[in-house]
Amino acid sequence: MRYAEFCGRETAVIALGTMDFGGKIEEGRAREFMDAYVEIGGNFIDTARIYGDFARKIQGGSEQVIGRWMEDRRCRDSIVLGTKGGHPDPATMHTGRLSRSEILDDMRRSLDNLRTDCVDIYWLHRDDSTRPVEDILESLTELVEQGMTRYVGVSNWRTERIVEANASAAQHGLVKLSANQPQFSLARQVVVEDDTLCQMDSQTYAMHVKENLPCVCFSSQAKGFLSKLAQGGEAILPDKARRRYLCEENLAVFERCRALSAQTGYSVNAIALAWLTSQPFPTFPIAGVSKMEHIEALREAGDAILTAEQRDGLRRL
Repeated sequence: MRYAEFCGRETAVIALGTMDFGGKIEEGRAREFMDAYVEIGGNFIDTARIYGDFARKIQGGSEQVIGRWMEDRRCRDSIVLGTKGGHPDPATMHTGRLSRSEILDDMRRSLDNLRTDCVDIYWLHRDDSTRPVEDILESLTELVEQGMTRYVGVSNWRTERIVEANASAAQHGLVKLSANQPQFSLARQVVVEDDTLCQMDSQTYAMHVKENLPCVCFSSQAKGFLSKLAQGGEAILPDKARRRYLCEENLAVFERCRALSAQTGYSVNAIALAWLTSQPFPTFPIAGVSKMEHIEALREAGDAILTAEQRDGLRRL
């Protein structure tokens, strides 16, 4: 597993996603995945206050599983830990939850779940465009000043709000946003059911290049779209992958990916993740797992490197 500087630490270039821990993935299995991820050199774990048992609408399960595991393994200091808060109520996704009290309450609940005094990076899961950005930054600054988090970032924020936030931070002496967490994958998502999600687009990409702003991206494997095509073609595509990614553009990307796989010896999945980790700004894809073989696949992907020519030959923004 390769490493890059993030949150002032040497951080694995591929983060372990934990959305289903404490829900679809029961605690014992989740612990096995985390142990195996650490064994291949991984040290970056991404979670969120809302993650857990979605079927029963129970939040916090993922954080609790991770917290108990870190406590039992005595490994908190060796883990680059990030969690997210400020997610709207799923029933009212367009009603923001970024007041000072809501941010502080989510943060405190997350720390209790994770059994730690501080996370390495705290993300706001959504924006609230009706709230002045300075107001949000003041709350985030308080989290840093109280020692609850070392760095802050945002997920699913529009480019102009990120730019506005960091300009305001510089002007008013507030904490700046140290990273962005958008949806970003080699296969472009062409159907987006949730209109509060933000994808990497050309405008956002240009901002990352200009500012060298780290990107920690979710849905980095496009719901298995490319890897499943390589394994058995369109017939075995998962429903979400078929609905969100199946189009001529992405099929053409797959053919280029398959040709590069034959040239380099890397698997299609490794190439898809290496396309992200080889971007001209620090990029850390979040990869979820549901089988132990997926952890082994991350070992290959974490070591794979593409040249700029190979990267841009697959897809450019």
